[in-house]
Amino acid sequence: MDKKSKDRFEITEMFMGKASVDRCFYGCIKRLKDANGNSYTFSRLVVNDGLLCASAPEQQELGDNLDKLCIMVINKNLHGVAGKYVEIFGSKYFLN
Repeated sequence: MDKKSKDRFEITEMFMGKASVDRCFYGCIKRLKDANGNSYTFSRLVVNDGLLCASAPEQQELGDNLDKLCIMVINKNLHGVAGKYVEIFGSKYFLN
């Protein structure tokens, strides 16, 4: 069997953001490099009907940011306030 016919697979790293001990949300983490060659981490979490995105240079900082965003969505009703939004292809994307 040559190299081209072998099955290829991609390793996905799971990440968790939590608003409290019993309210945890899971997503995937990506490790990327910017145009200057600096590495950073990026993650997206689905929380209720919303999508949280965060990036940071370090994984620990990313985790802290995602935890804070989860608390803001769950406890402070961040996505419940319409605020400003952009409509793209018929879907509203909130800028709050």
